[in-house]
Amino acid sequence: MKKIIILLGLLLLTITSCSTDETDIPIKQNSKPLLKTIEVINTTNGLTTAFTYNGYKIIQVTSNLYIGVYKISYTYTGDYITKEDGYINDQLIVSTEYTYENNKLKTVIYKDTNSGTIFPAMNQNKLVYTYQPDNTVDIGIYSYSLNNWQLVAPYPKMKIYFKDGNIVKREKFNTDGMISSTIIHEYDTSPNKYTNIIGFDKLFFTGSFTNNFNRHFNIQDLNNVNNVIRNESDTYKYNYNSDGFPIEQINTYFSSPIRPPFGEKKYTYY
Repeated sequence: MKKIIILLGLLLLTITSCSTDETDIPIKQNSKPLLKTIEVINTTNGLTTAFTYNGYKIIQVTSNLYIGVYKISYTYTGDYITKEDGYINDQLIVSTEYTYENNKLKTVIYKDTNSGTIFPAMNQNKLVYTYQPDNTVDIGIYSYSLNNWQLVAPYPKMKIYFKDGNIVKREKFNTDGMISSTIIHEYDTSPNKYTNIIGFDKLFFTGSFTNNFNRHFNIQDLNNVNNVIRNESDTYKYNYNSDGFPIEQINTYFSSPIRPPFGEKKYTYY
C-alpha cells in the first residue's frame, strides 16, 4: 500500500512539474510579420507612416505632414473593424463606419466632422456592397442630401471583379447603366504587406473613395492576397525580405523609372 502511495505521489509530482514548465514557456505575441512603417522617399522630402497594434489588431496609424500630425484610430467589434477616426493635430476631421453581413463588408459610411478650417466641408457618403455568385461585387455609391441617401451622379455604381483573392478589375457605370471606365489590376505572388492585420481582409473600396486619410496613407484594397504590380498606367517593382514580404516598392510609368512624390516606398516589419 505504501509503495502505491509513493508511486502516486511521484506521478502527481511529475504531472505538476510538466504543467509548470509548459506554463512558463513565453508566448510570442507577434510571430507573423506585421507592418511597422512605410517610408516614402523622393528628391525633396520624406514621409514616414507608423503602425501601432494590440496583438494583430491595429490601434492607429500616424504620419507627419506639413500641416501637422495625421492619425487614424481604429475601433473593433470582435474581429471586425467597425470604425475609423481621422485626426489632424488631435482634431477629429473624418469618421468612417463599417457594417458587415454574413462575414462580409456591407456598408461604408464616410462622415465629414470637420468645421471647414482645414478641408472644405463635404456631405456624408455611403457605399453599399452586393455580392454576386460569379465572384464579383456591385457597389452602389450614395451621398446624403435633403435628409435622404441618393445615388450620386454621374457615376452611381461600380463593379469589382475578384480572382484568387485579388481585385483584378473595376468597372465604373454612369447613370444610364453604361460602362464609363475600366481599370485593370495585376499582382505579384508574394503576401500583401497588410495580410496579418486582423480585419483588413474585409475592407475594399471603389478606388476613388473620399476618405483622404486612407488615400494619404495608401491604405486601400487591404483585402488583396498579393501586392499590386500594375494599376492603370502605373507599374510597381518590389524587393522582398526572407519572409517574402515587400521591403521596397518603386513606381515606374510607361516603363521609365521615376521618383515622384509618394513614388518610392520602403517597408519595415515587426
